[in-house]
Amino acid sequence: MVSAAAFALILAAGMALARAAGHRIEWKRGLVWGLAGFGAIQLAPALGLPPELPGTAAADLGARQGWWLLTAALTAAGLAWLAFMPRTWLKPLALVPILIPHLVGAPEPEHHGGLAPDSLATQYVYAALITNGVFWLILGALTAHLYGWFEKRRALG
Repeated sequence: MVSAAAFALILAAGMALARAAGHRIEWKRGLVWGLAGFGAIQLAPALGLPPELPGTAAADLGARQGWWLLTAALTAAGLAWLAFMPRTWLKPLALVPILIPHLVGAPEPEHHGGLAPDSLATQYVYAALITNGVFWLILGALTAHLYGWFEKRRALG
């Protein structure tokens, strides 16, 4: 719940910047914001560090956290560049920050394996990503809706 509130505040800050630049904020566009949040926070990091079941061998925690943070930040920056760069010919450069963490590579454990069968681990990855995708879509739409609602209330005085 705390992370959902924090993610909503981050989305609202981004929406405020977009609104200041003249972009409309509505729930339908909030779905796109949610999709971008999912891509940056969940999907891009999962390409290198998929969700893991407890008991799975993993690389050093500090290294994984650092790589996750780098991946999330650079993916968010690349997606923002792609969405808001006015010069179309520069938009392909948005792929550079998105690809950097994946070219560097995620930290790998010394030994692979875990206590659970591989089929269960695969099901867990799909369930975690689908659940997070739905979460981010709802969060984006709801944040955009509430952003517009608060903006209208402020305008009315």
